[in-house]
Amino acid sequence: MSGATLLRTPLRALAILAVTLAAAAFPAVASAQEIQVSGGSAGEMNVYIAEEGDTLWDIADRFFSDPDYWPTLWSFNPQITNPNWIFPGDQVFLVPPQPQAAKKQEGYQVTESRYSAGPRTELALGRRVGFVTEDEFKGSGVLQNSREEKIWLSDHDEAYIRFETQRRIKPGDLFLIYRTVGKVKHPVTHKKMGYQVKYLGVAKVTATDAKLNKSVLLTSFEEIERGDRVAPFAPLQRMVPPVKNASAVAGTVVMTFDDVPYLGEFHYVIIDRGTADGVQAGNRFVVREKGDGVPKFNPKASKRGDFPPEIYGEILVIEAGESTSLGIIDYTNREFEVGAPVDMLAGY
Repeated sequence: MSGATLLRTPLRALAILAVTLAAAAFPAVASAQEIQVSGGSAGEMNVYIAEEGDTLWDIADRFFSDPDYWPTLWSFNPQITNPNWIFPGDQVFLVPPQPQAAKKQEGYQVTESRYSAGPRTELALGRRVGFVTEDEFKGSGVLQNSREEKIWLSDHDEAYIRFETQRRIKPGDLFLIYRTVGKVKHPVTHKKMGYQVKYLGVAKVTATDAKLNKSVLLTSFEEIERGDRVAPFAPLQRMVPPVKNASAVAGTVVMTFDDVPYLGEFHYVIIDRGTADGVQAGNRFVVREKGDGVPKFNPKASKRGDFPPEIYGEILVIEAGESTSLGIIDYTNREFEVGAPVDMLAGY
């Protein structure tokens, strides 16, 4: 495989969240902010309408939880000539247009090894499932009550959100509604790490005059009920270019979102290392092993010291939390399992 940068779109079972948050659909709660979330095409863009006092640093922190992502965000917006000057009403593209496919070239290209994997830019699509750490769960809000005279809530219904922790909430803020579906324990240490969750919809805050914040459900992917939780909204697409690893970090694949015994390309996984360990979006972890590919010729693990370690899988970090990271398997030549050790190689 050549070292050229390729664009791949994950096609596995994690469903794409196709949402259009159009202010015109809610004239009674319209505000200066409009978020357009990807529709049916991966090439459609997320657009943020700038408000008074916005900077690229603030926007990157708000939507990607990473203020240092602002140079990449700026690269998506050539119409912004000075990153320090953004005016109310300016359009800020959160995801760039899908690049055109390169022209097919005749002939052959030979790499050093047919197992070589070049760096790739991945377009990470929204998922119907996810992971939150124990601290993120405790800090999330609760969709506590509703004025609706029904148990199950859906599109256009109004609900009240309570936050137990101090945070700045203002009308127009968006939140992802989620529900926990199971606890996640480390496959090696068996220590509790957090929760696997499924996303149920998107809510928009419309008033903050009372302790219970009033909101409207912009969209729902399935029935929502009182007691479901909310997390800060993040774009359901994100372009993730590879970034050279600044340091060496060893970790473990601790979970996947698919009920399968073996993992391959385009599966999403959680790694037990995060920003506290020096991991950032765009870093790549590799899965390595020593030995022979045929079991009967493979010596015992204690006698494989003469073999060089070979890479047979690569995971691109899409989002880095403090102690865990979400990644997508962007290359494999052999399947592996949850619990597999992974390495972020310095300079890779």
